[in-house]
Amino acid sequence: MMTRLRMHLHMALLSLRQTPGFVAAVVATLAITLACFFVVMSLFSSYFVAPLNVEQESRLVIVEQDNIYPDYNSPGFQSFQSVLHWYETQTSFSRQALVNSGEDVISNLPGEPRIAITYASDGYFELFRVPLALGQHMSRQQRVQEPLDEVLISYDFWQRYYGGDDNVIGQTLVKLDKHYRIVGVVAKNYQDPYMFNRGDNQLWFKFSADARYFNDDNPSAWWNLFRGMKLVGVLKPGATKASTEAELYQSIQEIKAQWKEEFDELDDLKPIVTPFRQAELGDNDDLAIMLLAGVTGLVLIALLNVSNLFIARAVAKHKTLALQAVLGAKRKTLFASILSETFVLMASAVAIALFIAAWGVKLFKWVSSGHLPLVHTVGIDITVVSSALILCILLALLFAWITSRLINFKQLRSQVQSSGKGAVSQVSMRTVKWMIAIQLFLATSLVITATMVLHKSVETLQRPLGSRVDNIYQVMVFIEKNRDELSKRYDDLQKFLHAAEQIPGVKAVAHGQSPVDRGKRASTITDMSGKGSIFIPQTWVGQDYFEFTGLKIIEGRNFSEAAIRGEKHEFLVTKAVNDLLKPEGSLIGEKFYSFDPDNPVEVVGITENFNHPKFYDEDLGRHLWWPAQPYGFAIMIEMQPGQQLQRETVFQAMQQVSNRAGIWTFKSLEEQYAAITHLDKVTLMLCTALGIFTLLLAGIGIYGVLSYNLRLRRYELGMRMALGAKRKLLYRQLIKDTIMPLVAAFLLALGISLGGYILFQQSVMLWLSLNPLWLLFVSAAIIVFALASVIWPMRQLIHDKPMAALKQQ
Repeated sequence: MMTRLRMHLHMALLSLRQTPGFVAAVVATLAITLACFFVVMSLFSSYFVAPLNVEQESRLVIVEQDNIYPDYNSPGFQSFQSVLHWYETQTSFSRQALVNSGEDVISNLPGEPRIAITYASDGYFELFRVPLALGQHMSRQQRVQEPLDEVLISYDFWQRYYGGDDNVIGQTLVKLDKHYRIVGVVAKNYQDPYMFNRGDNQLWFKFSADARYFNDDNPSAWWNLFRGMKLVGVLKPGATKASTEAELYQSIQEIKAQWKEEFDELDDLKPIVTPFRQAELGDNDDLAIMLLAGVTGLVLIALLNVSNLFIARAVAKHKTLALQAVLGAKRKTLFASILSETFVLMASAVAIALFIAAWGVKLFKWVSSGHLPLVHTVGIDITVVSSALILCILLALLFAWITSRLINFKQLRSQVQSSGKGAVSQVSMRTVKWMIAIQLFLATSLVITATMVLHKSVETLQRPLGSRVDNIYQVMVFIEKNRDELSKRYDDLQKFLHAAEQIPGVKAVAHGQSPVDRGKRASTITDMSGKGSIFIPQTWVGQDYFEFTGLKIIEGRNFSEAAIRGEKHEFLVTKAVNDLLKPEGSLIGEKFYSFDPDNPVEVVGITENFNHPKFYDEDLGRHLWWPAQPYGFAIMIEMQPGQQLQRETVFQAMQQVSNRAGIWTFKSLEEQYAAITHLDKVTLMLCTALGIFTLLLAGIGIYGVLSYNLRLRRYELGMRMALGAKRKLLYRQLIKDTIMPLVAAFLLALGISLGGYILFQQSVMLWLSLNPLWLLFVSAAIIVFALASVIWPMRQLIHDKPMAALKQQ
């Protein structure tokens, strides 16, 4: 058996060496498309198949809070009080943990950097299997509120600030004047869940170290909500999502008087229980499915192209098979010979595809890290390898079947002395029609979908942001334990602004924060009749912010200096807010209640919209601009062209004003905008390449099928011309045979693409956008491309005088 197998493989290699062009075309076509397929399959596997490195994944859930207002819901934002209450009273979890993500300044490190932090209770480190490279885990607590002066640091943090020194254990980090002892270093390969600071946490403290609630001066109120805070738990046997939600809802209703007292705007508060994988993926599972569908379509087009190559191969192969038949080879043996060739080709293509895919995965992880969840788990895993092996076998059998179907085994022996006419079956016109129709259907569907994704990216990238970002930096200065009066803080603000102006290379300085950020802060406002708004993004800015960033005030005026000093209560809104709250008029002069229930704030100006690239579909340009009173010192700095600003430089400049000054925020708006739009830029390039490659692949396939079929019909066409048929009549007949299936395929693909978009618009609106003009242009391009692929081989054949074929008979 093994001897015969080796013999077949040896003969297949010898045979394939005689046709290097055929081998190169088949292997290259399949290797490139299958490599794309394997990269996307690795992402799909990580999202839907591969087990996650967490405890009891199938029963691990995330608990969040649904805040129900009179006119809308705001899910996914939690208060400390609610998650603590659920943590202490629930009976549905066998294991549980509290977690919140945040950032804080570590004051005993050079430059006092602001570091991403995870605050978590004991169970977190077991539920997420946090490994250590050095030291030990933090001590267990009797109660979650119990303070503990221990901290874990990340591997990168260890390398950056301690040079990988093993003596880091026992050293101290200072946060808010409290000293925390380093007890362990988290392993290099560990990454927190994406939902917590995008998986980029550097320090792990106990939950009780979160000073936003666990402090004696100003513990967080019920209405102070945090997206990064979660309750994580493993459901007990018998507990379900519905039963857990019912239990937690009943528990929170028992203390309704407490949260209604502080959070009276709420009508109700309900728990949301979500499986961990679903919560971690968010909306990105739709992206994986769309990518898999797209690349599968590309592979199918490639398979049709390769099928055409095997059809042509059957013509060249039949004499060799006839000679084998004369020498006594049975049909089974001949099929094994064909199968061995297709297997060698498919094995080569799949092996090369896996090699390319391995590098493609590295490129994908480099491009997507920090922008998509579970990217660190993507790889050529057992699911991808298994699919590769199965594809290798199935494709080998498929192409062997296609080749054998075209060989007339019964007549092989009688053909060895003849020209071979009749040994290879001609592909029927019906099969040709199906092949070109399927290719155009797949190509049209892919290109139209890619165009909608492309338009969404272009729309995002070209939409006016509402702020300049080039060479601009955002700095937030703070003074530790600052208890000065607001007037003194205002004077300090002027000093900090002046100090920033003195930094070498600075072009301009302004007061205020920037909303160009990967996250957002939002609040509601309530009119004088008591009607509340939806959550609207907000930013605290100074008088010079609008001129500095280029955002125009289109109605009303700017803040007064008294508003910055806290002596008046004013704010500005974007036009989208005005259109939402008063579509038939102007909000100028209208008053609303916001943070201070005793002092309503007046709308004094309406600005152009701020169009956040990430949240535009949700917010539609709505934004609130509050006067940046100097409780913190927000500064925007524009550098001269070619000059860069460093955090350490700003820190030193601010220290000259006050030795208690620190830098809470330092970010480049240019880099922030690039990070926000990163996936849109990548999508733009990928969709453009996909559309062009798909059209070329489909065009080559249609051209190849028709060219082969027309060559087989050359004798028929020559006979017609001999009987007086004109070229116009031949064109008409050939177009009738091919145009109709192409038109049907195009219309069907167009209908399915548009119908699917309309039907699932709410689900795909984050990824797709329909532009009728773009659709018209792309449809015309597809039609022209298809017609060119059809008419060109016809033109070549007819101009080659098919009547000459009669002289060969």
